[in-house]
Amino acid sequence: MKVVVYARVSSERQAEKELSIPAQLKAMQQYCQTKGWTIVNEFIEKGKSAKTDDRPEFQRMIAMAKRTNRSFEAILVHKFDRFSRNRGDHVLYKALLKQCGVKVISVVEQTEADSPQDMLLEGMLEVISEFFNANLAVEVRKGMTQNAKQGYNNGGTPPYAYRTEHIALGNQKTKAVWVLGPREEIDTVRYIFNQYAYEEMGYKRIASLLNESNVPTQKGGKWSASTIQAIIHNESYLGRRIWNKQDYQTKGKKWRDRSEWIITENAHPAIINEELFKLCQQRSEKRHNGGGVTHNPYQVKPASPFWLRGIFTCDKCGSRMVGNSTSTTKKYGGQKYYVCGGYMRKGKEFCPYVSWRKDRVEQIVVNKLRSALLRLTFDNQLEEEVRKYHDEANRHQIVSAANMEAEINFLEKRIEQMQQELQTGSGKAYYAEMIAEMSSELTEKRREHADYQLASQAFSVSQESLQMLQQDIKTMIALLDEETPSPQMMNEWVKRFVSNVTIMREGGIVNIEVNIQLEERTLYKKTLSNVYE
Repeated sequence: MKVVVYARVSSERQAEKELSIPAQLKAMQQYCQTKGWTIVNEFIEKGKSAKTDDRPEFQRMIAMAKRTNRSFEAILVHKFDRFSRNRGDHVLYKALLKQCGVKVISVVEQTEADSPQDMLLEGMLEVISEFFNANLAVEVRKGMTQNAKQGYNNGGTPPYAYRTEHIALGNQKTKAVWVLGPREEIDTVRYIFNQYAYEEMGYKRIASLLNESNVPTQKGGKWSASTIQAIIHNESYLGRRIWNKQDYQTKGKKWRDRSEWIITENAHPAIINEELFKLCQQRSEKRHNGGGVTHNPYQVKPASPFWLRGIFTCDKCGSRMVGNSTSTTKKYGGQKYYVCGGYMRKGKEFCPYVSWRKDRVEQIVVNKLRSALLRLTFDNQLEEEVRKYHDEANRHQIVSAANMEAEINFLEKRIEQMQQELQTGSGKAYYAEMIAEMSSELTEKRREHADYQLASQAFSVSQESLQMLQQDIKTMIALLDEETPSPQMMNEWVKRFVSNVTIMREGGIVNIEVNIQLEERTLYKKTLSNVYE
């Protein structure tokens, strides 16, 4: 039977124990050897919890299992909790896979779920796993809540102008607290609050002034309007420690009601007073029509129509180009543009203003990408382009291997000649020493030659992988052909084929970097160019 294996760890700590990826893989490989099964693919998930199904490799594996031309009949895991710790997800995906004719098999918990007894046992194992996970989360949260109430840090980077320090509590236990950082950073925080409260300066202007004065941020970079905004609304500068603000089940997107927050006063030294903080909040609320609140309730926002986000970069500073819209009035037509994100966040001192019409840039990318991908669907064109790219990328290794082979041949002949002269008595006294030196050099040359050959050997891609790529290419082309495709789908799929888009300000040349990969290996890369008009 042909199978794929799925291995997962939730954290680096697990990776150091018996649940490490290599340990799981070894156990599954040995299990397959005893059964006579063939492993056709491996899906490795590092640092991902099984409480949800939001796991890239897991979803890629499920997608492959749903294909009619899949090459495997079962998914093998070390234990069922590697597959999922959520009972609902487990049942859902097991049922989905069963409809596709794919089994889920555990090495340790060996049940085929064919008989009622096996089904009961497997269900019990899944429930126990989910209980263990839920109980562990409750205990961890209980400890973190108590820690927060006492004013200690539960992890994470301290705000600008603070540092983390560990204090001893006895019994070899330590707790993390925040202490004041360098005097320069403390003065910068007070400067930011005073400029905002009393000098009528906005976030962007304050960021520009700090950048002009070469004041570094916490990470040594440039200041942005969003960084200034975060400082203005951060209650930590009052000496107040706040925990449990975010609902981590929504990955921090949803804020809890303030009544649920764990707030500890005087947990660390304050930098500003309550009066100055309140004045800034009042000014922010007035200036930004409600922006003075220290947190915004979670709202589901519509998907961005700018599907080149994350791909389109500024040719000057390398920042991501972000979407921006003009007024929707008839006078201006409601045009949409891509604007340099570095300029938007940090001002003209960081990067000069530049913008490009959304419709024109996206149309150029659609046309050029469609043409390039269509060409790869002809006959064996994809396989040929993969081979050509590999040969070109390894040209240096191929030439170096040939030169190294010539040097090896010369050394071999020279050593053989000197050895013959020594045997006939015509050799010099120092020949023995030279032979030893050249033999050592020959050994090193052979090792380097083997490395070059290994690096330049023919890059083989299975027909199954090529067929999968061909199917993905056809899906991408179909999406490009749609009259009004989903921006979310476009963003997701274009990222599979395009690594970067830039427009050179001098000349207006649009460069589209096509990059087709298979399991993080680049199979094909090409830059497409077009004039922006």
